[in-house]
Amino acid sequence: MSSQLEMYIERQSEIVKEYNGKIIAVKDGEVLGGYPTEVHALRAMQKANYSPGSFIILKCTPGNEEYTTSYRARPRFTQTGIPVGQP
Repeated sequence: MSSQLEMYIERQSEIVKEYNGKIIAVKDGEVLGGYPTEVHALRAMQKANYSPGSFIILKCTPGNEEYTTSYRARPRFTQTGIPVGQP
C-alpha cells in the first residue's frame, strides 16, 4: 500500500471535513488540493511536474468505497487472454 494512501486512511475523517466529495491529490503525506474532476487533478500534478506514481488521485468521501474493490466472480481465461465462451 502506498504511503500516500496510508496517510489518507489514517487522516480520512479530518480530510473529509475539508474536501468531502471533491477529487484530491495526495503526495508525500500531504493533500495538494481539491479538484472538481480527476482530469483537473491530473493536469495540476502534470503542471507541477510530479512524476506518475509519486502521487495518488482519489475521491474524498467517508468510508472505504473509493479505495477498495470487491469482485463477485472469478473470470476464466484461455491462454490467449480471451474469456472462455467468448467468440
